[in-house]
Amino acid sequence: IKLISIKLKEAALDSPTFRTGVNYFNSQIDHTEQWIEGLLKSLRKYPQQFNDFKEVNNVLFNQLIPDFLKDGLINQDNSSSILDTSKTNLSSLWEGNLKLLDVKETEIVQLLTDLQRTHLKHYREIRKNFEFFQNKFDSLLSKYSSQSKTKEPSALREDAFQLFEVRKSYLNASLEICVEISKLHQSLDSCLVELAELLFKDKDSFDEKYFEKVKAWSGAVADSVSTLLGDMIQSKNQIEDATISQFAPSRDLIQHNPALINPNTLTDPDPENPDDKSYEKHGWLFMKTTVGKPARQIWVRRWVFVKSGIFGLFSIAPSKNFVQETDKIGVLLSNIRYAPDEDRRFCFEIKTIDATIIFQAENLKELKSWLRVFSLEKQRAIENSDSEAGEYAFGRYPPLLYEFASTSLTSVDLELTTSRAENTRNDDSQTTVVSSYLSQLVGGNENLDFRYSGSAGEFQEPDINTPITTKMSKCAILAHAFLDSTVIPTAVTANIWGSVNWGMYYVSDSSVQPNNKAKAIQSRENNLGSLSKAERYPHYYPQHLKNYDVQLKALFDTGIPKEELVVTHFSCLWSLNPKQELSGRCFVTTQNCYFYLNSTGFVALLKKPLVELVAVDVTVEKDWDTLKVYDIEGLNMKGRIFLDDGRLIQKKIDLLINNLAKDKPKPQSEIIPLLESIESEELQKSERKQSLRRKDGADITPPLNSELQSFQPFSGVVSHNKSMKTNYYNEFDQSTVKTLDAPAKAVFHMLFGDHSSILREAITFLIHDEFITTPWYQNGSELTRNITFKMRLSKKLVSIRDSDGSVTSGYIQSIEDFVDGKYYRIREQRIPVKLASGDSIQLIKKYVIIEVDARTSKLFIFSKVAHTQSSYKSFLASFIKSSTKRLVKDEDKLIIDSVANSIQRLGSHGKVIKAIRTYGNLSKAEGKYTEPNTSMFEFTFNMMLNFYLKRFFYVFAAGILEFSKLFFSGCFRLIKALSMNKLILLLLGISVFFNIFLSGRSTVSFWTAKRAEHLVKDFAHELSINKMERSIYLNDLDALSGFNFNESSECFDKFMSSKIRDDSGSQTDSRFREARHQLAVKRNELLVELKILEKVEKELVAGSWKNFLLSELHLCKVSLDDM
Repeated sequence: IKLISIKLKEAALDSPTFRTGVNYFNSQIDHTEQWIEGLLKSLRKYPQQFNDFKEVNNVLFNQLIPDFLKDGLINQDNSSSILDTSKTNLSSLWEGNLKLLDVKETEIVQLLTDLQRTHLKHYREIRKNFEFFQNKFDSLLSKYSSQSKTKEPSALREDAFQLFEVRKSYLNASLEICVEISKLHQSLDSCLVELAELLFKDKDSFDEKYFEKVKAWSGAVADSVSTLLGDMIQSKNQIEDATISQFAPSRDLIQHNPALINPNTLTDPDPENPDDKSYEKHGWLFMKTTVGKPARQIWVRRWVFVKSGIFGLFSIAPSKNFVQETDKIGVLLSNIRYAPDEDRRFCFEIKTIDATIIFQAENLKELKSWLRVFSLEKQRAIENSDSEAGEYAFGRYPPLLYEFASTSLTSVDLELTTSRAENTRNDDSQTTVVSSYLSQLVGGNENLDFRYSGSAGEFQEPDINTPITTKMSKCAILAHAFLDSTVIPTAVTANIWGSVNWGMYYVSDSSVQPNNKAKAIQSRENNLGSLSKAERYPHYYPQHLKNYDVQLKALFDTGIPKEELVVTHFSCLWSLNPKQELSGRCFVTTQNCYFYLNSTGFVALLKKPLVELVAVDVTVEKDWDTLKVYDIEGLNMKGRIFLDDGRLIQKKIDLLINNLAKDKPKPQSEIIPLLESIESEELQKSERKQSLRRKDGADITPPLNSELQSFQPFSGVVSHNKSMKTNYYNEFDQSTVKTLDAPAKAVFHMLFGDHSSILREAITFLIHDEFITTPWYQNGSELTRNITFKMRLSKKLVSIRDSDGSVTSGYIQSIEDFVDGKYYRIREQRIPVKLASGDSIQLIKKYVIIEVDARTSKLFIFSKVAHTQSSYKSFLASFIKSSTKRLVKDEDKLIIDSVANSIQRLGSHGKVIKAIRTYGNLSKAEGKYTEPNTSMFEFTFNMMLNFYLKRFFYVFAAGILEFSKLFFSGCFRLIKALSMNKLILLLLGISVFFNIFLSGRSTVSFWTAKRAEHLVKDFAHELSINKMERSIYLNDLDALSGFNFNESSECFDKFMSSKIRDDSGSQTDSRFREARHQLAVKRNELLVELKILEKVEKELVAGSWKNFLLSELHLCKVSLDDM
């Protein structure tokens, strides 16, 4: 459910409806305070005047029958006793009347004084603050708008920001007064309920039970308001922040300089939102006009709107407590242009055939927005002449009701407000729109002031709280009895909803997809010229329902078809969630439930199709009735009813739900008398109950009436109402009985509905694709249908060829008797089977469904196998008959189980409706029933052999499964029956499990490591065999470490020298130098290591060299010695 804070939205817009609404509420508070003052004044005088009245009456009684009459002046036997009796009775009567006139003035005075000193005083303070900022904002806005175009842009910008600061304060005061009005509404309600109880308590006519319900209702509403106040304050803060950001002026001086405006670009898209194509706009504009004689030029504020090819004006009535309207004019009858010649800034001109209107926007952004919307709407009306924008763009539409027409005396208002207009449509047909008086339409008298009377002609005064209340809100509701719905704003909807019909933007409609909702609503007829008195309602429609139908049409407007009428209604508190409730009203038609919720300034509209509902349940509690609404998925909505009869509402809605479940639902003209009869019966029952209580002083429960037969499972059949027999044990061989947790009607549709497959799935060897069912035919006093199907019986166990092996069979079902909702008896006859022995047998079944109570029923299934043709009783026939009985028994058990499982899937509520929608109705065919021409099929020896072989294997497999089941269950019982400590066994089992697990892991880890070790050794051996080596000696160093470039190139030398010298190069050069530097550092490290290796090698060479020299010297020495 989408909650709309309409009062806060209108306050943020500062719309005419908001201003008139708070003014009208303030006038009502003035009247309330005057009433309280007068009442307190009278109550303070009442005790003394009441005592004086009692003294006068005591004197009168003493003088009424003087004592001297008994001194022999009259007959002492008769006359004296008559006088004494009369005096005694008159005294007791007088004392009783005096007790009724006794008033608890002290408590009442305290109650009203507290209301004055707390709630009303606080409201007055907030109202004073609101008026101060409203007057300040209006005067500053008027002064700012009248600034000359030649003023410095910087000064204009400062004025705009000054106005913005005042606007923020005014916005805060507007939202605050909305919150306070919501609080004061609840305080007044609670105070008046308590006042009523103080006035009537302890009186003979005091209905304590009724007042307890009223107090419970008042307390529940107070709790709901206290819960929603937090949400309202949060919504207030969000709306305030969003509005402030929207109205913040621009700091760009160009936006404040009219001299820089280019008229050619005013209708261009907003650069910040180029894809925005808005065809609708609402807001305040200053309008140039004249008043008086001689004419004096003034600028006045008017609320202007553009929508659906039409623009119009709203104004505040001279009394300042309701909204008025001028004519609505098609955009194609007007020419819109920027008006740079005006003395004021940001002006544009709308020129029509009859008038020229100059409007002034507040700033450049608003000016562009208005001109673009007009341009786009004119373009759309031209391109789509068949659309609603194109249809109404060439017309002029005066206010249909004089009560809502503008009464302003300015020259432009007078030109724009007419009472008659001739329009030409696209098909060249002429239409005339003429204004009328609502009072004349209602009561036939133009001077009838029905706004303050209890009734208005054939209509009662509306008793519903509108989203926003002005002086003309009740008249606006009543106007919907004569006006067709439209999405175009009018003064009628403005006095109910505000500047736009917020309900149609946020209505929760489960029957329309979210993305198509706006389209569905917009596509409805927007008739601005229809106002008729004749034949608005059909002749059968009750008078008392007309008032509520008008309320429904006023609230849902284009969201409800014209021909859909209210058939019942009730007020309640709907539970949004476990913590929140909203008070509202439910309007019920033959197709939908419409919920209107209104609490603490939050409004919600909800449309729920009755076809989606399955049941309504009521729980009677001490001070209220709890109403639960269920759909297919379960509980959908829940509410509390305090002052209406919950049982009566349940019966009415159940009747409507059941009616839609029929193949041919009853029309509205037949449903309304049924609902009226239900209400009459409940009223008579209630009166009878009250009379019995008064007579016997006891709470006597009236006898229960039979259920209203609101739904027949098929049309054209009358219940026979015979004795509901269930004992057929003597006529049949075997039976199966089951008590089911579902009504009898639900079980009946589950078994025999058009979409039911329970009986079909229970047939053994059935081929499901070959199942044909006929509709139900009238066959004498019974209803009969034929069912034909195929069974696969003769297919061999092992076959080379793929043969079908199917046989055709069927059965005939006949409804012998029923009492709708309570008792059903159906006979079923299978096609006879001819056996190989020549015998013929036939299966006959009977289904009996009977109601146990409103929620449960019993299902009886009787069956027998009869011999239809038998010259002698053969052993084969007896054997097949006994086998068939076992199969039928299994079949009946399967049926029972399937029904029970299906009931569980239906849920706990609305089982009848769910069963009908899931398993279908019973379709009845017109025409005469003809007996089916079906011949019995032969159960041959080959079929029998295959059948029983399959049966044997089936039983054998089932036996093995059963044996396995018994074996394992025996083992389990054996373990369970062991006497040793179960905990020790468990720990032992866990220990064994972990030992096995850890041993396995250790073993796996050992062998994994072993394999890895072998793998590494093999790899190392391979490396040692296939090893490659390279040696570098000292004489190779220069060749390997030298600079591998062409050193003789002068160009390369220039490049290297420039890179070295250039320290302020580009980023690329910087990366190059950094890379070379890193390479140089690395080279240094390598050179150090190389030097170390070189030194080691030199020492090695030097050592070897010394050894070589020593060896050579030794050899030389030896040679010399030898010589």
